[in-house]
Amino acid sequence: MQVDIRNLIVNGDKIAVALSGGSDSMALLNYMLSLSKKFEITVIALNVEHGIRGESSIRDTEFVKDYCSKHNVELLTYSVDSLKKADQEKLSVEQAARILRYECFFDAINSKKCTKVATAHHLDDNTESVLFNLFRGTGVKGATGIERNFNDKIIRPFLTVKKEDIQDYVIKNNIPYVTDDTNFCCDYTRNALRLKVIPEIKKLFPKMQDGLLRFAEILKDDDDFLEIESKKILNLSSDKAEITIPCHRALFSRATISALKSLGVKKDYEKVHVDDAYSLISKQNGSSINLPLGITAIREYDKIVFYKQSTDALPTIPFSIANFSFGESELEINKVTAPDLKSGFYLDLDKIPVDTVIRTRKDGDVFTKFGGGTKSLGDFLTDKKIPLKERDSLALLASKNEVLAIFGVAISDKVKVDDNTKNIVQLIKK
Repeated sequence: MQVDIRNLIVNGDKIAVALSGGSDSMALLNYMLSLSKKFEITVIALNVEHGIRGESSIRDTEFVKDYCSKHNVELLTYSVDSLKKADQEKLSVEQAARILRYECFFDAINSKKCTKVATAHHLDDNTESVLFNLFRGTGVKGATGIERNFNDKIIRPFLTVKKEDIQDYVIKNNIPYVTDDTNFCCDYTRNALRLKVIPEIKKLFPKMQDGLLRFAEILKDDDDFLEIESKKILNLSSDKAEITIPCHRALFSRATISALKSLGVKKDYEKVHVDDAYSLISKQNGSSINLPLGITAIREYDKIVFYKQSTDALPTIPFSIANFSFGESELEINKVTAPDLKSGFYLDLDKIPVDTVIRTRKDGDVFTKFGGGTKSLGDFLTDKKIPLKERDSLALLASKNEVLAIFGVAISDKVKVDDNTKNIVQLIKK
């Protein structure tokens, strides 16, 4: 059995083999143990009991414990409830089991019980994964198959080895194992693919596995390139993401998915959402679309900006000489006697109506700029090139629909300081 372990292990590694008790994982444990002295690594085992098959699953775990005890192999054990997670999060049992399994893997790594986890995925598994994703309408990343080395933490030494070669290795080395009955149950999608679909394809294309492996490797190179290039046009922060345009659709699509993920959309995005965001490139400045989980995408000049809309309504505060918080801003309204009118924002206190409040914008708001001329607030903010994503959080001084001041932006002509002004206040936004 030819196994390529280059770039997977280094001297001093403590590798936990994910051991279910099945023939593949038992073969991997045996193989890794055979390498331990040559490569100066420590090999242990890790078993996850998924809570799916009742007594049968517990029996497999007991088999693993017994084997490791007899062969003096350190064993890490975990028990999870895949059925409960599947029900609570509306996942398939397979999805829930996989998520919980990998949580256990990373717990072992993060708690320094091991440096890496090795799984027994093989070439047949990779074939299933590529076909499964293709049939579901995957993008490039999904068609690259299973990663042989994930972040130098999850390694898969057998990924280029055929199942039949692993079986020969098990027989030759007289390795004991248990059989998972669900492997032969077509109720599970991947098993149906393995037992019914792939055998028929092999009749027509005997070397289909080798062909799909080459296909996945080529796409992996393309995928890595797109990932690097997409980062060049993407600017991420904690509350927004910006994609610079113009750019190729392939790069835009990749950057859009990264933007959505950074803002909390992990699995609810679809191709239609990427298409909708891309359509903004051909639309006028200020055009926007709504995306999952309260994300909005807006065309802002030479960028498409993604941001998460706040669900917290900002208060309406009666006007007064005071300091207070307004959303993420700190506002000050101070009475002054000798202002420098060339810097800062000042207004005539006696021109402020008694019903004036501090609030965010509303439909119908208008603003009178210096020198006269009243515009809708939206048009004025566009003239000032205030991004759409920031407009709903602007602190305004307003009387009914008349905006008298925009903190940090402008003062209305209607409350400006003139030669007759006796009482002056300064507006400060921090």
